[in-house]
Amino acid sequence: MELFGDLAMNDAFPPDAPDTLPFAGTTPYGRPSWSGLLQFSLVGIPLKAYPAVRTRDVPTAHLLHADCGQRLRYAKHCPVHGPVDSAAIVRGYEYGPGQHVVAQPDELDRLRPAQDKALRLERFLAPGQLDPMLFAGRSLYLVPDGKAAEPGYGVLRTALAQHQRWALGRMVLGGHRQVVLVRPASTNLVLHVLHYPEQVRVCPQTVWPLEKELVDELRLAGMLIEAAAGKVDWMAYPDQAAEELKALIEAKLAGKAAAEAMAPRRILSLLDALQQSVGGRNGNAVAPRAEQKTSSPATAKSRTSRKRARRTA
Repeated sequence: MELFGDLAMNDAFPPDAPDTLPFAGTTPYGRPSWSGLLQFSLVGIPLKAYPAVRTRDVPTAHLLHADCGQRLRYAKHCPVHGPVDSAAIVRGYEYGPGQHVVAQPDELDRLRPAQDKALRLERFLAPGQLDPMLFAGRSLYLVPDGKAAEPGYGVLRTALAQHQRWALGRMVLGGHRQVVLVRPASTNLVLHVLHYPEQVRVCPQTVWPLEKELVDELRLAGMLIEAAAGKVDWMAYPDQAAEELKALIEAKLAGKAAAEAMAPRRILSLLDALQQSVGGRNGNAVAPRAEQKTSSPATAKSRTSRKRARRTA
């Protein structure tokens, strides 16, 4: 998953400077994913786009035959006629259970967008206008394509930063029409591919009343939030799952057994968890609710005597 901490704009956006990302300031490597002309109004800027996020560095997994260890291969197979040659395969779109409409290749070709090499910026919006749910998870660094493009690139990036605006536009990327967002980040422009609005499921507009007896919980939650507020050290958020998978593979290669799973943690009530969290941050241990209500031995003995007397009566 891509880090969104980079969304904290840049020095031009008061009051705080952005947190430093582990990869900040590095040059994008590899082949460009797109090249074309960024257009807004009558201005055109030649650009290239490089992937801003690399794939996770984890070993590739394949399905193997347990008996011989060979990798499994899948053949195209019809349940009626058996193996099928590629030339006899057509594309069908399901419109009902087991019912398909067949689309011919030339019909699909007419639906594909033309290889338009323009990125057209249409609207400029404040960052708060965009719901993060619209981010599709693909990001690209936009860089000037040649010296002649650098002045226009610098003017656009600086103007967006000074006016605290992001740009909404459209383009053809990877053979598909995309709605995209262009924003300033550090000294560069970054492009984010967006979901179409109809792709985002609407969250139920449920009103959750705050019960009066949760006042203490609300106060402690606020204390916990404020105690943990501040800048983020992104180096403290490594891809732990990838590291654990590599360690497992290395351990198995070395003939060692995998580490045992951690023991399950005791489940606390909401108030107890908040009290212990706030107490731990303040350096003062806060006893859980169950421990606070624990009676002394004398009190417990007296309560037992009263219960016995009621049963006798």
